[in-house]
Amino acid sequence: MNTTVDNPAEEPRARILFVDDEPRILIALKALFRRDYDVVTAASGEAALEILRQGDVDVVVSDQRMPEMTGVEVLRLAKDLRPRAIRVLLTGYSDLSAILAAINDGEIFRFINKPWSNVDLRSTIAAAVKASAIDYVKETVAPEEDLTARVHVPGVDDVGTLILDDDEKTRTTLQRVLGAERSVFTASNLDEGLDLLERHKIGVIVTEIAVGGEVVTDLLSALRQHHPSLVAIVLTAQSDAEQGIDLINRGQIYRFLSKPVSEGLLRGSVNLAMRRFEILQKHPAQTLRIAAEATAPPPPEADRRGMFQRIGRLFGLTA
Repeated sequence: MNTTVDNPAEEPRARILFVDDEPRILIALKALFRRDYDVVTAASGEAALEILRQGDVDVVVSDQRMPEMTGVEVLRLAKDLRPRAIRVLLTGYSDLSAILAAINDGEIFRFINKPWSNVDLRSTIAAAVKASAIDYVKETVAPEEDLTARVHVPGVDDVGTLILDDDEKTRTTLQRVLGAERSVFTASNLDEGLDLLERHKIGVIVTEIAVGGEVVTDLLSALRQHHPSLVAIVLTAQSDAEQGIDLINRGQIYRFLSKPVSEGLLRGSVNLAMRRFEILQKHPAQTLRIAAEATAPPPPEADRRGMFQRIGRLFGLTA
């Protein structure tokens, strides 16, 4: 006598879309991930967009350097078609303009350098899948809305903006441009910045890549882990693709702006950043969609002036 055993329904697997114009790359990626995920591939940007038009995906991973349509363009359009999907850019070369566009327009989750490590790639895709499971909250902007003007953000109008830059002229200019709209605090070094974070409620930080000779990536990484709703904008005169990649992967910066920047673009970027801060405050789970790479704190001798311990104490996470 045959006995039928009902197996519980399997949980649906995450759907990953890989986009690359090199067939061997797509074959390798499918072989690497097909046991764990529902893998679909596209050999061009247009083919990827057609897949996105036809159905939902959880993660989109696109190569940057493709004919006809770059990876940044694919991810920018994927953001419109499937905003819930987490976006990852594969790049085998350092193109600063593409990196900036990916940060500002595609709002990507991670950069992955080619050739990649399978261990690192698996870890990144797993983190992206986890992030995609969080319900997406759309940041809406009405077509007629002027983001260069004062934007009223209920509940966060008492929240300040921190300017972190060792150039006095820049601090003065940003204070003038932004100070008429909401509280603006300025700091010329990392210690002053931490003092202000300790004394005031800060929602947005606008910072140079390096302040007082110290690159801010470690600071932003630590702040992201302890204060994930803080929104960071990098405003810099420096052009460094590697640092741009690091600032996304470890700091999940919101915008990367080049000096000199127009007053309108600056106001609009900060107003959008404040809006994102409001969403992250109202929907804390959204911070998991922009979670940065977890990095271990540096050993005490490498922690200049106890900065990382201080950040932990500042947000009540360490003794």
